[in-house]
Amino acid sequence: MSRKTSLTPHEQFAHEVRALLNRYLEESDLEDHTLYEIMEHALGQWMNEDVVDFVSDIDLDADDEDDG
Repeated sequence: MSRKTSLTPHEQFAHEVRALLNRYLEESDLEDHTLYEIMEHALGQWMNEDVVDFVSDIDLDADDEDDG
């Protein structure tokens, strides 16, 4: 019986991106170079999005003090 190796987060992400691209290549009339251009544009937009910071209302340090 072969043991399935677990993928690193980097490998998992790459696998998911390739799977999505392969699906669109098979199911749409888009060519591979067109998919590349679309992904490049979408990635550029994603990189330029504003990041919203999250500040929790819960003081997690207070919970640690109770456990001690």
